[in-house]
Amino acid sequence: MSSDIATILRPKSIAVIGASEDQTKFGGRLYRLLLKHNFAGTVYPINPNRPQLFGLKTYPNLAATPTAADMVVMAVPRHLVQGFVTEAAAIGVRAAIVITAKFSDEGPEGAALEAEITRIARAGNMRLIGPNCLGLISPANAVVLCSSPALDTDHLIVGQIGFASQSGAMMATVFDRARARGVGFSHCVSVGNQADLELCDFVEYFIDDPRTSVICTYVEGLKDPARFTALARRARAAGKPWLMVKAGRTSAGARAAFSHTASLAGTFAALEAVCTETGIVLLEDFDAMLLLAAGMARFPHRPVTSATILTTSGGGGAITADRLAAGQVPLTTFAPATTAKLADLYSAGQASNPIDFGGRKNGEGVDIAGITTTIIGEDPAHDAVAAVLTTSPDMKASTANIADAITKPTLFVMTPGPAADTARAELVARGLPFTDSLEDAVRAIAGWCRYTAWAAPIQAERPADLPHAELPTAAGPVAPADLAALLTAYHLPIAPQAICADAHDAAAAAARIGYPVALKALGADLVHKTEAGGVILNLATEAALKTAIADLQDRLGTSLQALLIQRMTVGEAELILGINRDPQFGPMVVLGAGGILVELLHDVVMAPAPLSPAAAAALLHRLRVAAILRGIRGRPPLDIAAVVTTIVNLSWLAHDHRERLAELDINPLIVSPIGCTIVDARALLLEQPK
Repeated sequence: MSSDIATILRPKSIAVIGASEDQTKFGGRLYRLLLKHNFAGTVYPINPNRPQLFGLKTYPNLAATPTAADMVVMAVPRHLVQGFVTEAAAIGVRAAIVITAKFSDEGPEGAALEAEITRIARAGNMRLIGPNCLGLISPANAVVLCSSPALDTDHLIVGQIGFASQSGAMMATVFDRARARGVGFSHCVSVGNQADLELCDFVEYFIDDPRTSVICTYVEGLKDPARFTALARRARAAGKPWLMVKAGRTSAGARAAFSHTASLAGTFAALEAVCTETGIVLLEDFDAMLLLAAGMARFPHRPVTSATILTTSGGGGAITADRLAAGQVPLTTFAPATTAKLADLYSAGQASNPIDFGGRKNGEGVDIAGITTTIIGEDPAHDAVAAVLTTSPDMKASTANIADAITKPTLFVMTPGPAADTARAELVARGLPFTDSLEDAVRAIAGWCRYTAWAAPIQAERPADLPHAELPTAAGPVAPADLAALLTAYHLPIAPQAICADAHDAAAAAARIGYPVALKALGADLVHKTEAGGVILNLATEAALKTAIADLQDRLGTSLQALLIQRMTVGEAELILGINRDPQFGPMVVLGAGGILVELLHDVVMAPAPLSPAAAAALLHRLRVAAILRGIRGRPPLDIAAVVTTIVNLSWLAHDHRERLAELDINPLIVSPIGCTIVDARALLLEQPK
């Protein structure tokens, strides 16, 4: 695979089917841009109607070329693609880019044609990029096989960022925005429909490529989630940051009629959990990804755990501090020696973070920006510098002075409009990363902090006393008694309970369990019992219990099929804990603030199962409500150890039954200072594999 990708990114010869001088056509623009950027190999323009194009001899078809090209680019109508693929494979072409769209991206007929051209290519040992792509750009190899106007530039900036995108238009857009900021790439690839070569193939190449130090991807869907996860670990081991923007964040799969867990999970949440575990940095937009990639390439292998703000405006510093706090980026606390040096330069109260150059003691002629940057650079903190520059007479000078003194990772935020153009040009000339958006800078620094803070998860080991219990054979919702038995088998702390047919049985069960009790209605139509009014709590006597049962019978009628009597449990906090089987990544543990406000608060975290105790504890402490468990306002801490054990055991239940357990919802898990208790649960099983 590595040699295949190397040939694709650095072919010795290229045939362009659809080559012309007509710049209104894909083939014409691509052909001209390939020549414009001085491809060093041989170019075979394929055009039966012209003897030459832009001074090069043309060929009527692929078979007429002197030798089989390493790479063939096809920008032709869909009905012609299969014939050209067949011809290319037959003569020994090693790779082809199919620009043409309307294959699997447009219905079953196109998908069938895509499958056929892929079969033909593979039979001939020829690799395909696309179809429905925009080609590739490899500045490291001076290869341009893309028709975008973004390539209509005098030279390519060669950088150390590799970019693989499922969208050709976004690849070209990001390339163009990067060029305007002086940021270069090693390679950019648009993979389109991924009929053969897919995004992970190029990520794998980037990991091994010495000319690529930072990996960027735009992802719409994954062909091989297991490979994706393995490559994420390889990238971390190689010291190459992997940054990603993912489309479809809000299309979460709300199968939510059955359980809260499903509505809180969703495909993006599962991907986010996998990225958190493996160290991929997810970002919300391309500009933040580009800025972070440029920073990491310009300041390689530099840890960032906090931020220092240098600014030409007190207001700009205050706003930046607010935004960083919202992004969970701490401000750097300077060492005493740093504070002392800054105190010599700045008025009282001005020598701390943020640092406003306007608070200096001396006159305007002093290079305060450069001197301050030098002092900050000597501070031992692992921080990034956010240089937030506003409109000022000496903006270009301040920019240059900061740039001259930089020793730490520095991202510039150019807040003015055209007034800052000369300062922007200074940064482009120096190859320093900048943005016009404070939000992009905050997202980039927050991403850098997440990358730095990542630690490889401890391998989960099955608890020695944990059995492997079997599931019921029938698909669909699990009967309450069967679910209680399953949870008990996995040492999960379900409250003592009994399922009863009538008031007489319920009274006997309550006497055995001990008052006070909770009464819950059971029935096929009563999935969410609280919403249906099917839960009555704190029943302290038999008389109260029988009155409550009569009330349920009157209100619920035939929907009431059985009664659940459960020991009344109280605690200081309620959590939701569950399992959701993601179709790509398998079983995920879902944990969040529970009870009736679960979806309103949406304080939820996820992780792939199984989990070690350390991973379970880390997951728990990511919740905002974890502060309650730790003890607040004089309240005693709750039994976090019991919750961690419950999470771990449930994660092994998820792992053991990953093929059939679609959902399991525990809500609430009631937590007290001396334990935790499951008081409501439901589960859904898939059919047994055949």
